[in-house]
Amino acid sequence: MKLFKVLHQLEKREISNFEAYLSAPFFNKRTDVLELFKVWKREGRIYPAEYFWQAVFPKKDFSKTEWNLLSSRLFKLLEGFLSISEMRKNEASKKFYLAKAYRRLKNEKLFESAIKETEKALDKQIFRSTDYLQNKHDLAFEKYDYIISNNRKVKTNLQEVSDLFDVYFLSTKLKQACNALSRENIKQEKYEIRLLEFVVQFIKQHPDYLETPAIAIYYYCYQILIDKDNDASFSKLKKAISQNQHHFPASEIRDIYTVTINYSIRKLNTGNKDFIKEALELYLASLNQGFLLEDGILLESTYSNIVNLASKLDRHEWAKSFIKEYQRHLKPIFRIPLYHYSLGKLYYEQNQLGQSLEELIQVETKTSFLFLGARILQLKIYYELQEFNLLESLLESLRIYLQRSNDLGYRKTHYSNIISFTRQLLQLPAMSKKEKEIFRQRVSSTEIFAEKDWFLKQI
Repeated sequence: MKLFKVLHQLEKREISNFEAYLSAPFFNKRTDVLELFKVWKREGRIYPAEYFWQAVFPKKDFSKTEWNLLSSRLFKLLEGFLSISEMRKNEASKKFYLAKAYRRLKNEKLFESAIKETEKALDKQIFRSTDYLQNKHDLAFEKYDYIISNNRKVKTNLQEVSDLFDVYFLSTKLKQACNALSRENIKQEKYEIRLLEFVVQFIKQHPDYLETPAIAIYYYCYQILIDKDNDASFSKLKKAISQNQHHFPASEIRDIYTVTINYSIRKLNTGNKDFIKEALELYLASLNQGFLLEDGILLESTYSNIVNLASKLDRHEWAKSFIKEYQRHLKPIFRIPLYHYSLGKLYYEQNQLGQSLEELIQVETKTSFLFLGARILQLKIYYELQEFNLLESLLESLRIYLQRSNDLGYRKTHYSNIISFTRQLLQLPAMSKKEKEIFRQRVSSTEIFAEKDWFLKQI
């Protein structure tokens, strides 16, 4: 039931505040609604509706219709409480709605005072996101509407309203475009963001708008999302983030960092080694400010990427410290296997093959990317140590695993190539020079194959 689900999501302070809210006659005059809440609070768990009904009305037979009405009343009061609680967190919103109330009461002096207080509250806000720009426009429009409703002959602030709307519109349209392109890349969803071409051209013709943090950041984000080789916009975006990241909520700046990191990873995947350092610096800048942790959780892909990038830069000791320090921030399902896998990879990069194997054999997981990653690394080690019997056994178990797996998508081709090419590596001593060259060309020309460099090195 949605009522009890939301109640269980409240924090202790919110539960106490909600009880006080229900006890205030201004909000609630029904004792049965308050009693239902108190029963839930006392029991601390969900029981059948009949149980709660009996606790509230011990001498009254259960009625499904009346129960639905009672629980609905409590839920509506809960929603009202949550709405008010959210509004109270924003001083500018409180002052803005106070101004509206004074305007309705036709109290001109207090209306104007509340408008000034709203402006002060907005200016004190740290954030300069699209929400802030919308609030600035809404406040200006409220002033305009007040002026023309009292005296249409007086000069208005309509130019200010128009200018603020332009800034809000441009930033929001660019933000929508960035969100849409990011979703298209991840979820293969398609969106049509109208007027976008006009917005981009308008900003190119009026670059002074880039002085607004939200416009600058989302304009450059858009540029690197549509052009995967736009290093100039990438540099400008990094500068804009560095100068303005404190002007955005953590959840929003995290998404912005993700766009820049993804650009770096794409460049790295095309062979541009300069972006190894770029990607790691972006990860660390975001991590050190807490942007990569959501509810204390670090994504497993982020954890792995940071370790891989640090290893490529020979920052092995730092990577080892990171692996151990951030293990506790992984989701429980990844906390142990990804820890051992990451250490195994790190030891492998340092050519400490024995220690690497010790970590890899501890990787027990049903997650395919982690299981296969560990086994492929074992495969390399067995080959390099010339443990060919162990390698043959591993190849067969991998073949069976792939045969039974139906959720790997295009990655299945990648792993199948590894098995096939490894079997050919085992035949390398018996190959002629011509056969080796044919084998080399086959590996080199294979498209879906992330382990290409390792195989070419062995040949």
